[in-house]
Amino acid sequence: MNPESVQAIRIGEWRAERDTGLLCGPGGEQRLEPKVMDLLWLLAAEAGRVVGRERIMAALWPGVIVGEDSLARTISKLRQALGDDAKAPRYIETIAKRGYRLLADVMSVDTDVQVPASRPAMLPPVPSSTSGRLRRAAAAIIALALAAAAFSWALRERSGEKSAAPAVAASDDRRVLVELADDFYFQFSRADNEAAIDLYQRVLGLHPDDVPALSGLANALVQRCVRWPQSPGPGPTEFHQLRDALANGHLARSPALQQLQRATALAERAVGLAPESPVAHKALGFTLSAQGAFDQALSEYRQAVALDADAWGAMVNIGDVLEITGHPNEALPYFESAYAAMGRTYDRSSARVRPWHARLGVAIAERYMSRGDRSAAETWYRTVLAHYPLDPPATRGLAELLRASGDTAEANRLCAELTQRTAGLGCASP
Repeated sequence: MNPESVQAIRIGEWRAERDTGLLCGPGGEQRLEPKVMDLLWLLAAEAGRVVGRERIMAALWPGVIVGEDSLARTISKLRQALGDDAKAPRYIETIAKRGYRLLADVMSVDTDVQVPASRPAMLPPVPSSTSGRLRRAAAAIIALALAAAAFSWALRERSGEKSAAPAVAASDDRRVLVELADDFYFQFSRADNEAAIDLYQRVLGLHPDDVPALSGLANALVQRCVRWPQSPGPGPTEFHQLRDALANGHLARSPALQQLQRATALAERAVGLAPESPVAHKALGFTLSAQGAFDQALSEYRQAVALDADAWGAMVNIGDVLEITGHPNEALPYFESAYAAMGRTYDRSSARVRPWHARLGVAIAERYMSRGDRSAAETWYRTVLAHYPLDPPATRGLAELLRASGDTAEANRLCAELTQRTAGLGCASP
């Protein structure tokens, strides 16, 4: 069997669809990045045989020079998706200094039999690091999702079948829209936040008890109130920190107050419907913190973290509240934990993590600098740069630290490289 000639294969306990990117098995259903799926197909084509590193890199990145770390990350993502352990592999074996080998049996799958034609294709969350691409994709995704549901419904109505399957289709469409709305929300721009509000409300118009949509709408309404006060008077039109928004006082006045009350009601409903939902508890904590109810907010945030050890948004918010209430020493470990959680969840939610991961790492470094702990600050700047090479704030921060420590040559080298490779986004002159 040659996997290159088919579009669906079974690998051990897993079933993979190349066109859709879906991987289904013991861990449920997940969508692989294109290169991860290409890697799986390449290894499956040579199941039981070693595939050399050079061959893999040439196949995945044709005409592009990449380092071993790119291949290692892609292998790691595939292993994670398959639930495999590099130390005791059941699927992917590392052959030292040679390459990798797929251990599991591979067989083709008849997609026409395995996937009912009435089931609409699961549409992937938009893997975009820019809000512009998200906006361009939104209309197409929504249209395709709704069209698939309508077509499925029409087929079943004509054939006289019961409506159970269309309900599943509607559930799939609902999840696509909520995930897209979440991606918009986490860009934290005004236009994206408004797009998220529209999508959440569209879902709730059809499914009033959808907990992720209730929670998401609560978050987006709070974000609208905190960041963009609807006031014609003088002063800033956007706030980036809750502390500053509270100090301004607009959150205690109309129309922000009414929106916060609505957001609180939505979040409370979400918690009531799903007490074990970390997303719902985080949303309720956010609405409470925006109203200055910090003790209650911390309680909800901590409940979210207790339910999900990777709830990095709640961790960041705990740190914010602790700083606002005068406990900066207690806040820093939460920021560090949030950074680690972002790294653990990057593979499955890169559109939400990427805009904030480096920024949070730099903020942690700056807090250590303000304490006079230069060693910890340098470690954090270098950590960010290891994950995000040439990140301008991290590069500038590290260069400034090195220059202050007397290592002018290295500081100048960092600044020169940043300027050369980023079209002028260099460091300020010393």
